[in-house]
Amino acid sequence: MGESNNIREIIERVVSVTLATHVPALKDELVERACEQFEGLMPATVTSPDLESAGDTDRLNAAVSSVLDSSSQADILGALVQGAANFAERAALFVVRGGSAIGWRATGLDNNEGIKSLAVELQEGLAARAYHDRMPAAASAVEFDAVFVSTYGSPADGTNALVLPLVVRDKVAALVYADAGVAPGGKLDASALQCLARFAGLWLEIVAIRKSGVAPAEHETEKVAPDATAPAEPVHPASPPPAVMAPEEPAYAAPAAVAAAPTPFVSHAPEAAAPGFSPEEEEVHKKAKRFAKLLVDEIKLYNQAKVAEGRAQKDLYSRLKDDIDKSRATYDKRYGATAAASGNYFTQELIRILANDDPYLLGAGFSG
Repeated sequence: MGESNNIREIIERVVSVTLATHVPALKDELVERACEQFEGLMPATVTSPDLESAGDTDRLNAAVSSVLDSSSQADILGALVQGAANFAERAALFVVRGGSAIGWRATGLDNNEGIKSLAVELQEGLAARAYHDRMPAAASAVEFDAVFVSTYGSPADGTNALVLPLVVRDKVAALVYADAGVAPGGKLDASALQCLARFAGLWLEIVAIRKSGVAPAEHETEKVAPDATAPAEPVHPASPPPAVMAPEEPAYAAPAAVAAAPTPFVSHAPEAAAPGFSPEEEEVHKKAKRFAKLLVDEIKLYNQAKVAEGRAQKDLYSRLKDDIDKSRATYDKRYGATAAASGNYFTQELIRILANDDPYLLGAGFSG
């Protein structure tokens, strides 16, 4: 677990620093810097007879760039599956929903569309290990799902199946299955696949934050449709594109049939109840505080240089006035006329996150 935490911290630091400026112009730098950090840190967990070089960053660069060029959740997931084809002979994405992982899209199978009718349990086996440990898991493909093996065949002798968790907001929203194919000598680059999955999870979080200033937490059960401008593709009647945010913890009940595609959603741990409020008011206060934190975190993420300078010169507000005022307007529009208005949470988060709990760092122009 220590190595996993170390890798996550490295990737988050690299992404945060790079995203402080213009993403499209610097995405190549982001990929290169992250791959440099990965090199030598984490060995591949799966080997294959003719495994392609894990140091080939050109393919990884192209795959991550495709993810970063995507602006909707469905497109990001599609780019993830397409990118995985560069590092595995066969790959499939399963969206977590209600204690099972349900197939959404695949590449390299004899019948890629057939994956949409497959549901994998999360109580035991390879998928359960990856889901509960939030770590890549490798073992025989039959430990993933017997139906998958009987339908598509087992990987060639000497190779394993690999399952990667797609972590979004500290929850496993989907699983990526990959193997080296049924023929000997197929490719399977575990390190590159893990790097790609981590980037996809981080980008899903960032896209959700940036879209219209709306916190994903405020739509805990709302289905988010793909962008209307996205290219049309055939839609399987049992599998419309999922809106992937972090799912609830599963209480497993085996599905009789896969009647609809999964739509995972954000689930937050309950916060301490505020005294003196009704249950409905407590919930509004909790959501308002989360929304305020999300808005201020975004300001900090995209203005790291200005934040550092503003703290040093004690004029944070004047340097970030446009961003702060715009975010405050977004917050007030949502919660200014609710029971949470008295909490003044947006100002609290500005002081806590931007000013390190020192309101004087915001400067004389800040009125609270």
